[in-house]
Amino acid sequence: MNTYRVKKGDTLGKIARQFYGDSARFPLIVAANNVPDPDRLTIGQVLIVPDLLVAETGLTPRTTPRDSPARTRSTRPAALSDRRLSGLHPIVASRARAMLDLCSLAGLAILVTQGVRTWEEQDALFAKGRTVPPIGASHIVTKARGGQSYHNFGLAFDIIVLDSMGKTDWNTSHPGWKRAAEAGRSVGLEWGGDWKGFKDIPHFQYTGGLTLAECRALFADGIEAVWERLV
Repeated sequence: MNTYRVKKGDTLGKIARQFYGDSARFPLIVAANNVPDPDRLTIGQVLIVPDLLVAETGLTPRTTPRDSPARTRSTRPAALSDRRLSGLHPIVASRARAMLDLCSLAGLAILVTQGVRTWEEQDALFAKGRTVPPIGASHIVTKARGGQSYHNFGLAFDIIVLDSMGKTDWNTSHPGWKRAAEAGRSVGLEWGGDWKGFKDIPHFQYTGGLTLAECRALFADGIEAVWERLV
């Protein structure tokens, strides 16, 4: 991920040409920053510029006709995703929405399956495969108890790739998972699929350098105390 501070005379087209060699790729920057008006930039404004790798691996703008079936199918997942992101720290939610926009520009549909998760919900998830049937290693879905996941502090979210019919596709060999990971990394998110050992393919997070131990200690004064420390 790159960042760029807007100077006098800059346009998104000029910035895109500087980073990508192609001014037509400016929608990637728009999506990564939720720019309301691409024709109006503020001098001194710091923009997230998605990595060139994203542009080179197919995350390029595509237009979707307003009345097309694909556009209609995407409406409900987008609303669900937005609602699930609403409980996250604004910085995390903003990066998550930028990631989803980049995926959408590539013609890839993504649904956010979960954002913030209570400690009780985390404990219930931890019990699956251990004390809640069916029992067995293949049914274990997390290694984290309550307070041991960034979900518990509003700093993480999970996704699922949707197929061409708008149905969930948990087959992680689907190329959409790789593209989603690239989009997430490009806006500064950490992807669970990059972890050593237990890989959490649907998981993305932004921690600002906060450790889980620090989050737990701060959480004693409420989630706002955690959020105030996020940079």
